[in-house]
Amino acid sequence: MFGNANVSRMQTNSLKLITANVMIADTNLTIRYMNDAVMELLKEAEADLKKELPHFDFAKLIGSNIDVFHKNPSHQRNMLSALKTQHRATIWVGHRAFDLIVTPLGDGNKKSGFVVEWANARERLQNLDFQGQMVAISRVQGIIEFTIDGQIVTANDNFLKTIGYRLDEIKGQPHSMLVEPRYAQSPEYQEFWAALRRGEFQAAEFTRYGKNGRMVVINASYNPILDAKGKITKVVKFATDVTDRVQAVNAIGAALTKLAGGDLSFNLDEPFAPDFEGLRRTMNEALSQMRNTLGAVAQSTNQIDTGTREISQSAEDLSKRTEQQAASLEETAAALDQITVNVTNASRRADEARHAASTASDNAHQSGKVVADAVGAMSRIEASSNQISNIIGVIDEIAFQTNLLALNAGVEAARAGDAGKGFAVVAQEVRELAQRSAQAAKEIKELIRNSSNEVSTGVKLVSETGEALRTIQQNIVAVNEHMEAITSSAKEQATGLSEVNSAVNQMDQVTQQNAAMVEETNAASATLAQETARLRQLIERFQLGDATAPASHRQPSLAGSSNRPVGSPARRMLAKVAGSVGAAAPASGGWDEF
Repeated sequence: MFGNANVSRMQTNSLKLITANVMIADTNLTIRYMNDAVMELLKEAEADLKKELPHFDFAKLIGSNIDVFHKNPSHQRNMLSALKTQHRATIWVGHRAFDLIVTPLGDGNKKSGFVVEWANARERLQNLDFQGQMVAISRVQGIIEFTIDGQIVTANDNFLKTIGYRLDEIKGQPHSMLVEPRYAQSPEYQEFWAALRRGEFQAAEFTRYGKNGRMVVINASYNPILDAKGKITKVVKFATDVTDRVQAVNAIGAALTKLAGGDLSFNLDEPFAPDFEGLRRTMNEALSQMRNTLGAVAQSTNQIDTGTREISQSAEDLSKRTEQQAASLEETAAALDQITVNVTNASRRADEARHAASTASDNAHQSGKVVADAVGAMSRIEASSNQISNIIGVIDEIAFQTNLLALNAGVEAARAGDAGKGFAVVAQEVRELAQRSAQAAKEIKELIRNSSNEVSTGVKLVSETGEALRTIQQNIVAVNEHMEAITSSAKEQATGLSEVNSAVNQMDQVTQQNAAMVEETNAASATLAQETARLRQLIERFQLGDATAPASHRQPSLAGSSNRPVGSPARRMLAKVAGSVGAAAPASGGWDEF
């Protein structure tokens, strides 16, 4: 049908001017015509089409077969050969999608060709996707539309259910009916709508009031909607009812405020919404655990306080005794130092005495020898005295004989008369000399006798002196032996006392250190007692109710056994909070190719 001869120039010009993307093919599926719109569409998509269809060539499309658009042409040929009415389809070439409307041309029952209208399916599919998303959003969120002046146009069931109104009760009414009257008259509310009219979206958590003044908290966004010219035509609000969550959070917040103030004597008795009921039970369980734990801590604190006071008192007594012991040891160490000095001095003096005794022993031995020599000399003097006495006796006898001779001479001179007078004088003189010699000999003899007696006495005394010196020497030797023993013992005592002194000094140092440690322990005990008192004061800030009562009278936990780990309620509470604020996944829609 569609050869150049059969198509008038007017028809061709008309097809060029229309915005529809028109392609005409004959019965053999050969492309005979494309208007400017379809050529522009295919020209723009040429690069993507070549990636999937290597034989595609835009410049050679007219005169080519439509098979170039298909990887399996037989399917399309069979479909078109049986086509009698208009057919719509969407084809995908790579990531490109095209909507096709195929209309068979004919004269009577005879088929003469096909008109194919092309359209970029992207916008249609995108709009369809957006429509599906809106349907999905509408399932889980409340949606309400307003004019730019704030009048309610429409609302979905979710929003109507949230505020408790029917659509006919709110349609045409101002948005201010949903807010607090005082806020509706405020400059902030006027600026809220002025910003929306300027195209500024508003997103936050809002407090609104439904039917009968019921307070509703919504997490919402007010979105200005623009037309094709960029003009704001309406405002659409997407809202999620978070009233239950806010009420739960407020109740939990109030509980935490009480908890921060030290009040643990309460439970959350008012039920939450089903999604948050687990959070309430977890909070009650955590409160019960904290009451039990702090009650046990309070009891332990009292016991620790008592024990700490006893430890502090004992440490103080031990500190005093240790200080006394340290002072005694210090005095003992000082006394031992003095004793050590004295013993050392005594040892030195004993050593010096030993040396002196040894010297005295040597001197006594030498004196004994001298005395023995003196005794010998005295014996010799005694012998000489005896010899002199004998000689004096001879002299005395000589004087006696001389006297007798002189007497005889005198007698003879007297007999001689005058002739003998001179001889008588001489004889008289000789007699006198003899008498004098006899007298002198007598005196000398007496002196010698006396001297001999004295010498005998001296010899005896010198002998006794020698005996005494020998005894003294023996005693000095014994004293020397004792002094050596004393010196050795004194040295050993000095060494022992030095070691004892060193040990006592070490004990003194250790005792001083122990005293310091005891003092530090005492200070630590006092500090521990203070901290225990402070801990008790902190515990007393909490109102535990009957948590400190005996176990049989304590309030049972509302959320389970109290022997669970203390940390688990908190973890479960956090898990509940995390789960409660999680957003539901939007439903995804599928597409049917036609």
